[in-house]
Amino acid sequence: MPDASKDETQRRDYGLFVRRGAGGLVLKLSDEGVALAGERLFWSSGGGEDSRPLSDISGVHLSVAHIARHGDFGSCEISFGGAPPLQVVGSSAFGFPDEERDPVYAAFVRELHGALAMRSVGTVRFSAGVSEGRLQVMQVMLVIAGLLFAGLPLVLLLMTGELGMLLAAAAGGAFVAGMYGWAQKNRPRNYDAARIPPELLP
Repeated sequence: MPDASKDETQRRDYGLFVRRGAGGLVLKLSDEGVALAGERLFWSSGGGEDSRPLSDISGVHLSVAHIARHGDFGSCEISFGGAPPLQVVGSSAFGFPDEERDPVYAAFVRELHGALAMRSVGTVRFSAGVSEGRLQVMQVMLVIAGLLFAGLPLVLLLMTGELGMLLAAAAGGAFVAGMYGWAQKNRPRNYDAARIPPELLP
């Protein structure tokens, strides 16, 4: 019979927001808390707590969200066979980057991967990034944004000599650079649990 007290002693809690299911707009996240203890994953849910054994996990998907003028935060989606996925994010409750949660998120992701890597090879699929279709749309938007927010102010600067256009071009360049960085981090691919892509961690 498993020693429940041993699992409780080894429990590692992480102050991260979670949500069940994929997609959809949420104005504010309310469920905070995810934990690993022995062979189980725990998370907050509607004022209580749910859990599943690690053996039920069929996939882990990492991605990075970019918020203009605020920065990036990580997202870890955990899939269970025949059940809605669990999304664990390193953001604030309102979906903005949170520097205080960055090391907490990184620690959780590393701990989860370490626990899953010790299980049978091939039972869990580790993937990262966005779909090919979304990435292609993002690349088109990058070109358009570069022309509008950086190229156009530079042309106007040459035509008018207005120095304010230089500042506009610099701001536009920073915006496009952030989008480009997001696209690079979110290239769709699979990876090994023992080698988490560093660009997907804070």
